[in-house]
Amino acid sequence: MRLKTIHARTMQEAMELVREQMGAEAVIVATHEDEGTRGVRVTAATDADDRHIPEKERALTFEMLQLIGNALDDHGTPPELADRILNSAAAQAADDPHMALAGALDAIFHFLPLPDQGKQPRPIMLIGPPGGGKTSAVAKMAARTIISGNPICLISTDTVRAQGVEQLQSYATRLGLEVIVAPDPLALIEAVDGADPEALVLIDTMGVNPYNFDDMGRLVEFTGAVSVETILVLTAGRDPIEASEIAAAYVDAAPSRMLVSGLDMVRRLGGVLAAADASGLAFSDVSPSPNIVNGLRPVNAVSLARLLLPSSPSETVQEVPAQTSAQPGGEPQQPTSGEPQQEERSADGNLAPTESN
Repeated sequence: MRLKTIHARTMQEAMELVREQMGAEAVIVATHEDEGTRGVRVTAATDADDRHIPEKERALTFEMLQLIGNALDDHGTPPELADRILNSAAAQAADDPHMALAGALDAIFHFLPLPDQGKQPRPIMLIGPPGGGKTSAVAKMAARTIISGNPICLISTDTVRAQGVEQLQSYATRLGLEVIVAPDPLALIEAVDGADPEALVLIDTMGVNPYNFDDMGRLVEFTGAVSVETILVLTAGRDPIEASEIAAAYVDAAPSRMLVSGLDMVRRLGGVLAAADASGLAFSDVSPSPNIVNGLRPVNAVSLARLLLPSSPSETVQEVPAQTSAQPGGEPQQPTSGEPQQEERSADGNLAPTESN
């Protein structure tokens, strides 16, 4: 199957070019309005190269490709990125649209879930814009680590924002933990050096405007003080251009992965795809729920494909498969210490946040 994207001033002109360049049997699988030129972009497919293959043996059909193209368009995926995903999907040896899309996503993006099994080679530091969900994400990672039965150390450098440390401490208290406050890089070095050598060290940071030179300079002082793995927390639902620029602007802080927050409040993920593509960051986890317990889900190419292309209208991001137990396939365990009381839980039994950050 061969795909080609045609640019034209009008849809009629685009259709004429498709017929002229690809033949009358070409099928339109995606259309986009090009806001920059006020024209249109049409992606068409033809199976002229596959005619020697019996139809029942062909992997992806035109209808499946159209399904993927429409989904990418619905999510607001930038046209150039959508074209690359479609071309990669068409090349997959899969007869299921989810698997074809998953293969394309795996070929274009990187996936590296966050740890949930205790000690890691380096402390994990979460960074991102103000209000992006960093503090909540730290609490969710802490809850997951407690459930797995491993020790954890919480550190906060968020002494600039009002109630920044207090918010994390509120979560920590209900999980039976304490928060070490590190107001400057030297204090951060001391806190990391003094942590339990077997513990997973999680570091919360202040929200930073990536376009403010002074703010970014202060953040880089912290990221450079100790050897840490930096994770960018980015809220879903942003405009693709803005999301891409924000992700790229954090390059000096050297993030390696991206955690996507706020999936329970959005239905379009084009900005997330654009940000990962522009920055080269690996997808790690997603936050499909405001609840702290079981509030993070690892994401891979298959689960991301199912978010982009639900099997039914009722399938949402909350159904992303998650592993919450210490052992694969095991039953979820409850925190062994500091377990929240029943009145501090939401209707579904999960610890609800006090506020969003």
